[in-house]
Amino acid sequence: IPSKEIPGLISFRMDWLDLLEKLMRCSQCRIAKYCSAKCQKKAWQDHKRECKCLKSCKPRYPPDSVRLLGRVVFKLMQETPSESEKLYSFYDLESNINKLTEDKKEGLRQLALTFQHFMREEIQDASQLPPSFDIFEAFAKRSLAGYSPWGHKESDMAQ
Repeated sequence: IPSKEIPGLISFRMDWLDLLEKLMRCSQCRIAKYCSAKCQKKAWQDHKRECKCLKSCKPRYPPDSVRLLGRVVFKLMQETPSESEKLYSFYDLESNINKLTEDKKEGLRQLALTFQHFMREEIQDASQLPPSFDIFEAFAKRSLAGYSPWGHKESDMAQ
């Protein structure tokens, strides 16, 4: 699109690309990105276990949906819930498995296998997962919460 049709679009794109190039990468996994050393240090507590998993699966990194669920699992494994988790927890989300087509269920099964492979450095067997945790259901819960592993809106999930 020429810049004369939408003033400032080209410069906006260039500014955005410059910003992306300036992001700092985690020195260990080289996948996570941060705006500054301060942000990286602040995020380390949440990233360190994910970092170990990312390094173990190099060069075949999992999709963002698998990484996101990994972070959820690490949070659930912490001893004490945060203040917000006392009000509303991951376990409060309803599963929508019965609304999914067989194709979507097969996609969730593949994500569950990818998740197990990704997490193998930190979780060697299901007994190490949080109590009552089901990987397949967890992906379906995330879908219902508005974030789809396939990049679709929640309302599109049952179709």
